Amino acid sequence: MTYVCEKYFEGAIDEIKEYNIAVHALGRPETFDPQVDTIVRVTAHALRKRLEDYYRGEGAEHPVHICLPPGHYIPKFVHSNGLETTTDESKLHESQNHQSLDRPSQERGRTLDLQDSQASALQNSRPDRVPESPESGEFRKEFATQNITLAATAILAICVFALSVFLWKKWNRASGYESSPQFHAAAALGNASGKILRIAMGNSSSYTDRGGSIWDRDHFCSGGSSFSVTGHAIQGTEDPALYSSGRRGIFHCNYPVPSGTYEIHLLFAETEGLQENSRNVVFSINGGPATSLDVVDDAGGNDIAITKVVTDVAPASDGTIRLDFSTSESFVNAIEILPGTLHQILPVRIVAGHSPYSDSNNNVWLSDRYFIGGRVSSFAGDLSKVANGRLYEWHRFGHFHYVVPVATGHRYTLRLYFMEHWFGVRNGGIGGVGSRVFDVSCNGAILLKGFDIFRESGTEPLVKSFQHIGPTPQGKIEIYFTPDVNYPSVSAIEVISE
Repeated sequence: MTYVCEKYFEGAIDEIKEYNIAVHALGRPETFDPQVDTIVRVTAHALRKRLEDYYRGEGAEHPVHICLPPGHYIPKFVHSNGLETTTDESKLHESQNHQSLDRPSQERGRTLDLQDSQASALQNSRPDRVPESPESGEFRKEFATQNITLAATAILAICVFALSVFLWKKWNRASGYESSPQFHAAAALGNASGKILRIAMGNSSSYTDRGGSIWDRDHFCSGGSSFSVTGHAIQGTEDPALYSSGRRGIFHCNYPVPSGTYEIHLLFAETEGLQENSRNVVFSINGGPATSLDVVDDAGGNDIAITKVVTDVAPASDGTIRLDFSTSESFVNAIEILPGTLHQILPVRIVAGHSPYSDSNNNVWLSDRYFIGGRVSSFAGDLSKVANGRLYEWHRFGHFHYVVPVATGHRYTLRLYFMEHWFGVRNGGIGGVGSRVFDVSCNGAILLKGFDIFRESGTEPLVKSFQHIGPTPQGKIEIYFTPDVNYPSVSAIEVISE
């Protein structure tokens, strides 16, 4: 944002190009190839949405609105009276940029989805009509005298915008998201009632995750010691900070909750480079049988987030849920206590995007988690006529799989939500049937063989449902997406107790 605006006011519009943005603003090397790395298009698309959300909400009263029109990177500055302060020169460059970005060209050879499908978001856009500027000398003088004021005002607006990026909850409200962690939990739990506790172990302050839920500081435990780690990229989560600290050793925790049934989630990630069978975590709940867990073995390696789910937990007579970690090598990174349903786990609903979503039935879909590999990209086409369209706004594609934690001893219904984001006339006329073919397996059993989203539903949403899925002995539903022709893709995943 800063880079393109500075270049605009310097008069260096020629420098506002994809390559320059990547190298000088986003830190890519000089060998950057936009056909391989689509970071600029991905970032620009996200920036456009944030700008639109901001000026619909908190920034609505700003005298100058900054926008990044679809298809190019040269900013526009629009006064509250609707006058766009855009020079004729910038119009020319915008037009040229739009022609090169708005539609896929034959020269780019975009016949495979092996590039970031974020670029498809640019295919359905059209150049904004730029109001004709008055040609009188009086207007030109007035425009010239306003340049300095405009620059100062725009820079101020940029600063305000940058600050707003960190105001996550307010951003969510402006864009229609529910930001209250209590809302997320209540909607996800249905009719369950009780107290919600989320604890970031080893932390002396609270933490707000990507979904807007607040994790309280660690103040319910005695014994053991806190620890923290740095420089670890944790797989399987968009909240690595939850796994960068914890409590270890022999310690005891007492969590006060009202009477009722609860579901406990214990979050772990081994970050000390240990081999399998090197550390065993031993814990018990309310004095019950001890559970032994080898985190490295369970996760399949170091620096991988896992969650253990325990259902049907009730508080003891003193009104607390007691967790005891009984060996010197035990540890835990975070603990989540949710009101549960007797003999069932809470529904697991995940969208392959960065924000939670509440559907038309008030079910909350959590932001992406439990994934290994792949990358996400958004679809900027019109989903307004699609029921619960935001379920399909993003998709994860590439080489990836999901490991969804559940409770053992139950059977589950698994639903997978698909929509073709890249191929077909609606997405720019590239490819069609046979362009994306892949297999889907779950816990070693094939669910879909030679699956082609476009063959079954064209560019419309598609839901595949599978019943009586049994978890692994470790309490997991492992869903593998294996490519045959091009990359697999999925938009949302739902797991429901039967």
